[in-house]
Amino acid sequence: MKAGIAIDTWKLPIFERHLTQAGYAFTKAGELTKGCTILTVSTNNAEALLGVVKAANSEAAQTGDVK
Repeated sequence: MKAGIAIDTWKLPIFERHLTQAGYAFTKAGELTKGCTILTVSTNNAEALLGVVKAANSEAAQTGDVK
């Protein structure tokens, strides 16, 4: 299955690191709106991907917007 992940663009380096470390290949699919980037990820295990996304989002929440 292909999953789409919409994130604030400033979170991109955090999500890229988490996805790469977890072994996921992803594609930057462009901007949904200004400041909101879409990533697409192919996976057979949505639950495992969800864990990676939650971890990346939690780190981003602690980091805060770095504009």
